[in-house]
Formats: sequence, C-alpha cells, structure tokens
Amino acid sequence: MKKALQRAAGAWGRLTLAERHQLVGAICFLMAFCYGLLIWQPGYTKLNNLIYKEQKQKVRDRVTGKNDAALKNLNLDGLDARVTQRELAKVRETLAALETERERLLARFVPLDDLETLQAMKSGLARLAENGDMEVTALEHIYHSSGGHDRPPTPELLKSESEKSPYKRPLLRLKAKASYWGLMQFLDGLSSSLRVAAPVWSDISVKVEKARSSNSQNVFGAAEAPKQWLEVEIHLAI
Repeated sequence: MKKALQRAAGAWGRLTLAERHQLVGAICFLMAFCYGLLIWQPGYTKLNNLIYKEQKQKVRDRVTGKNDAALKNLNLDGLDARVTQRELAKVRETLAALETERERLLARFVPLDDLETLQAMKSGLARLAENGDMEVTALEHIYHSSGGHDRPPTPELLKSESEKSPYKRPLLRLKAKASYWGLMQFLDGLSSSLRVAAPVWSDISVKVEKARSSNSQNVFGAAEAPKQWLEVEIHLAI
C-alpha cells in the first residue's frame, strides 16, 4: 500500500498544472454522475417496477374472480378452495405492501400542483448549496418549449414539461462556484433530502484566477498561489 501511494504521488508530481486541473475536473464529473445514478435511477426503476406489478396483479384479480364466494364454483384443478383462499389472501397482502411502498416513493416527489412546496424545496436547495461553501449564480427551471427560462412555473406548465422530459419529472438548472469539498457536501445533502432532487446531468470545470504580478506576496513574504474553484452546472429532476 505504501509503495502504491508513493507511485501515485510521483505520478501526480509529474503532471503539469493544466493536467492536474483536467484530472480534478474529470473526477468531480464522475462523482456527480455516480451520485445521480445512485439517487435517481434506482428509485425511478423501482417505482416503475412497483407500478407494473400492481397493474399485473389487478389483472390477475379480475381474471381469477371478483369475490371469494365465487371460488367454490371454480374448477381449481383439484386444489382445496380453502388453500386457494389463503393463497389469494397472501397475494392481496403483497399487493397492499407494494401499494404502500409506491405511495411512499411518490410522496418524496414535489406535487406538480403544489407551487408553495416547490418554492420551499428550491429555497432549501439554495441553502444546502450555500452551507456547503457554494456560491449559487443561478437556480432556474429548464423548459423544453420556447419562451425563455424566466417564466414562473404553473401546474399546467410543470405537467407539460414532465411529459417532455426523459425522466418524466420537471428539471431545475443549478449553476454555482464551489470548492471540491463544498460540492461533495452538497451532493451528500441531496441523498438525505426529504424531497427528491436527483442529479441527472452535470458539467464541472476548474477555473483559475488570472496570474497577478510576479511581485505579489502574502504577509509572510511568500508568493501568493493563484486562486482556483469549480464552475458547476447540475440538472436536477424534481
């Protein structure tokens, strides 16, 4: 392990400043992308599976009969009616559990007709970013239709945009200046948020302050290092 760390340190030392910036930017992008997959994709897939299972079970219920009394008149291929009733009860319990889980997942999304909750969630995202050492420069809705992104959201507009989105939810665009640790804290906060705001796209680049005069020194007489930060743009499905 020690030799591996020494080799990694040596490889890092041989990189130019530009190559280091590109490497840090690539790592940040990959981490943000992985967070998007971990937060959004599993929940979205699970929700679709639950809906599919629920619909499938409803079809089975209609086919097998609408009430338990009808079981006595059915051809059960030799099965005891009481056994069949117990199996049907288990199926219904499973369906009820699936419905409960589906409702729990849906409750984490902002209702499209609740603009007050939507505004509260946007304010929460801004506070989360600022608490994580990020300077938010823009937090706006992404509209696929023409007309500009400064239009105030309405339930009708949000529903229309959800239908056009590949994620079937409205999208927000967050732009900010951030430190590396500030960005990581923001992404960690998203994963534990009460409301779903899943990163589905990101663009992260390293910015460096233009070089000052070569005579620029700090209070200790050492040359001041140029400041650098991350320019972040993240699209969030809400």
